[in-house]
Amino acid sequence: MRRYVLSFIGTMLLAGVIAGPMVHSSASPTGGTLQSSHPSGASGSSAVATPVKTPSTSARSIRAPNQIGNGAVYVAMGDSVAAGAGLPALADATTQDEICDRSSQAYPYRIAERLQTTVVHLACSGAKVDEGIYGLQVRAGVQIVAQLPVAFANGTPDIITATVGANDIRWTQFIRQCYVTRCGFAVDSARAKLYRADVRIELTRMLNQINTRSTGNPPRVLLSGYYSPIDSTECLASNRITAAEVAWLNDQTVRMNQAIRSVVPLFSFAEFVPIDFSGHELCSADPWVQGLEADAPIHPTAAGQTAIAESFLGALGR
Repeated sequence: MRRYVLSFIGTMLLAGVIAGPMVHSSASPTGGTLQSSHPSGASGSSAVATPVKTPSTSARSIRAPNQIGNGAVYVAMGDSVAAGAGLPALADATTQDEICDRSSQAYPYRIAERLQTTVVHLACSGAKVDEGIYGLQVRAGVQIVAQLPVAFANGTPDIITATVGANDIRWTQFIRQCYVTRCGFAVDSARAKLYRADVRIELTRMLNQINTRSTGNPPRVLLSGYYSPIDSTECLASNRITAAEVAWLNDQTVRMNQAIRSVVPLFSFAEFVPIDFSGHELCSADPWVQGLEADAPIHPTAAGQTAIAESFLGALGR
């Protein structure tokens, strides 16, 4: 076990994920904290990945906000939050749309409407960075082609939005653990820390691949954080989750978003977009998350998807 941990730490140092973030070459987006949800598989991506080289950003041609007008080529990647899990299905949905839980109320369609364009909606429930974004995903026994190659199938898009990382960090597993048994122990925090280190490597690889595929003219890449779905235990069975566990979950949400955001300064074409559901958590009067008995518990409602879209559009100056 000790040898594994030392090997893991060595890999983290080589990949640059334990060191502090580099300075962004363009203006940094304002930040915020929030969090997510999703089912995750039994096996995760390996923490002993090969080191990742980050590109120099000084010579790149970056699409400025005023260069993204109506009719922009827009691709949406991500997991069940971006897919719109639990909301009405797409009209004329394909088998893959159904397997991936894609909805017409998902935030990418609201963004596309404001930009007066269409969206290539590739997000899929259960997607991780390495198993879904740049690697093959298997869901319900069906192989889903990696989202990133499809995003560039017809050339470099103008905009890519991505909500991904929660499945890599096993965020829904932690919520389920808190609700069914107990959570927040030292071993849980240690596991979460290892997963966060891994997701930094995977997101760095993703952005590296976007840069490589763009041949020096990358798209605007907006990488979102996640919302905190629970703020109190008022509407939850008192013996199911405690206030201390809610506090631990929210702290892990903050840390997860920090991990996602920490990769962004390495790439001048990328931005972090915070998603804030404050006042609209599960037990609030106007929740933006689906209830625990819903088809997709803790996932955004239609109103939540609209709020996420507005956060992205704000970053785009729209």
